[in-house]
Amino acid sequence: MKNRKLILLSFNELNFNFIRYYLKNKKYKNFSKIIDKISQTKSEEQYELLEPWIQWVSIYTGKKAYQHKIFRLGDIVKFKEETIFDQIDKNYSVGAICPMNINNNLKSSGYFIPDPWTDTESDNNFWSKKIHNTISFFVKNNANKSFSIKNYLNLFIIIIKFISFKNIYLYIFLILTSSKYKWRKALFLDLLLNDIHLKLINKKRVNFSNLFLNSFAHIQHHYFLLSSAIHNISFKIPEWYKKNITKDPLEEALYIYDKILGDYLSLKEYKLIIATGLTQVPYDILKFYYRLRNHNIFFEKFNVKFCKVLELMSRDFILQFDDDTKCMDAADIIKNISLNNTNLFKVDNRGNNLFITLTYPHEIRAKDRIFINDNNKLNLLDFVSFVAIKNGMHSGDGFYYDNFSQRKIEENINIVKINEIILEFFYEKKI
Repeated sequence: MKNRKLILLSFNELNFNFIRYYLKNKKYKNFSKIIDKISQTKSEEQYELLEPWIQWVSIYTGKKAYQHKIFRLGDIVKFKEETIFDQIDKNYSVGAICPMNINNNLKSSGYFIPDPWTDTESDNNFWSKKIHNTISFFVKNNANKSFSIKNYLNLFIIIIKFISFKNIYLYIFLILTSSKYKWRKALFLDLLLNDIHLKLINKKRVNFSNLFLNSFAHIQHHYFLLSSAIHNISFKIPEWYKKNITKDPLEEALYIYDKILGDYLSLKEYKLIIATGLTQVPYDILKFYYRLRNHNIFFEKFNVKFCKVLELMSRDFILQFDDDTKCMDAADIIKNISLNNTNLFKVDNRGNNLFITLTYPHEIRAKDRIFINDNNKLNLLDFVSFVAIKNGMHSGDGFYYDNFSQRKIEENINIVKINEIILEFFYEKKI
């Protein structure tokens, strides 16, 4: 039993149905090997529950959303029950690279590097801490274009330490062209996380390891409608958005992921599970995404004072307060901030903190002003960064593959079943 080894490869939100279009090109040899063995999964029916930070928790806990009750990214730190990592950690060695919305409770982990958004600790290894802090900086500041000499130096050190020599020219290519083709930054980070994961597996030889990769989801959200696989769009994409995009971002993402998949298909010692959690389908209306550049400076204009801000994915963030009254007063102010008669934010008051999403869906123009009072107004473009035009929307359908099941995995299993399959791999029955 101690020799059992399994990798869970989390290809977050990757849509295998659209991959089939690209597989006409034989260069994707690794996806071609598994495409006919892919099963479809399902998750929740309510659209508001179709968020990756909810559905990956369902996989990790074996519980549906209203059973585990984790509805926000980062809320897993309050979860008192065991996850699959905790259960396997009792008897086996465990490793994880960026598992989405998971608290590090492991007692004897081989390695644990949290996702960039969850407020939990990495394992005590020097490199794990450096990787976590550095990757978090670049992920959270991608839209804001913040610059930090320290973090760029740390990234360079991590690259020298962990990259695979066979990928060196690919890294150079992605770096040198990423200023023009923005999605290549995300592909660069996923390729780096994969090389880090492979190095740690080879060193630690853990029994169970999870690698979570998010660049395909990121690219679908930003560029799905520019894919050569999409032929009918119900609205017009602004010319300025697609002006300099002469490549197919999804095709490039598939090329990188095909290389990554090949790394794991060639690992004879480990069995493999691939899961997508959710998936994405093309969006059907024109919607703009923005995020705040500096939360402290912006909310200071409205006399909102908070203790701490936690930046999450895309437009989401949490403001923490030192008492409930200040939190309630701030919620009232923020809920009423509007532009062109449309509220800027959606606010969820949770006692001493606010979970906030910048929901303004229209293009913000240079002439647009937010009125603080009769005498003061703000140019909103001075305080936000453009993220994307929404290209992909979540679907409850997902995909699953493994290379060890004796029985064919039935179609449309709920994703909580993946939890059971993993535990059955290590134990005779679910513990």
